[in-house]
Amino acid sequence: MRRNVFVFVVMVMFLLVGGCEKRWEEVTIEVRGPNWSSDNKVIFLKEVITWEWEERPPFVSEHVVGIESRLVLMEVDTLGVGLESLGVVRAGGKDYFSEFLSTGSAGEWVCIGIPTGIDNVTNYVTEGEIWVMRRDGSGLEKVGEGLHPDFSPDASRIVYEKPDSGIWIMNRDGSNNHCIVSDPDAKYPAWSPDDSLIGYLYWGSYEGYGYATFILDIARDTIFSSYPGFYFYDWGGEGTGEIFVGLYWGGFGRIEINTGAVDTINMCVSHVSMDGDFFIGEDKNGYFVCRKDGSNKWYIKDLIE
Repeated sequence: MRRNVFVFVVMVMFLLVGGCEKRWEEVTIEVRGPNWSSDNKVIFLKEVITWEWEERPPFVSEHVVGIESRLVLMEVDTLGVGLESLGVVRAGGKDYFSEFLSTGSAGEWVCIGIPTGIDNVTNYVTEGEIWVMRRDGSGLEKVGEGLHPDFSPDASRIVYEKPDSGIWIMNRDGSNNHCIVSDPDAKYPAWSPDDSLIGYLYWGSYEGYGYATFILDIARDTIFSSYPGFYFYDWGGEGTGEIFVGLYWGGFGRIEINTGAVDTINMCVSHVSMDGDFFIGEDKNGYFVCRKDGSNKWYIKDLIE
């Protein structure tokens, strides 16, 4: 009996010292930052990350770390046909936060927001880079620091969020960089299709709500309208005068900004095609594309898996 106890102790010690250690790699592919081009194509970032897994029982059952990442700009038509790669945006890095990646597009240009720092307490991005490239894959260049960039309709200027410093505008090459909304709670700006207005989310207390949507008249440098309790997503199609929002009390809506009329809708619409006929939305299964009546729905991730 004593010998059996001794053998059992030896086996336990072997496992404690590091027996059965395993290492392996896995690759994940995700859709990030989908948006529309001005000719009604869906653009998005394909994020490919290689993860290293390690298992060292019994102290460390599982441990994982990203060891390599790759961002590729993709394009496809409204029905999910004709998928093509426009070019590699970044390869080899791993120090960004994928859920906050974003894109904007106009003409032959695309702007890309790549977060590079995050506050571990608030889980909000504190730093980021803005890059531009042509849709033929050429001209990739970092033009500034910031988040959530969006092109003006003629692709000459970029509106973006500077963390804790409001909303800013710069030329496509990064020159003439200046602040247009100094409030640090102003976030997620987007240019209207007619180039006259900028919508953004105010993430702070406003008239009893935790957030609001503001519409800025660029030429007059005045607030065109504000909507307490509405979470700004994006503009509607060209000529519609619409914005799409989340509702503080639950659900989603569409606002006609000239009259203030609000209609509730049955889906989260994050971006609308320039012709107004197609939506990019998101649900529990990921980003999808559909017609404005909800038909012809397909998921972007199905194209790359």
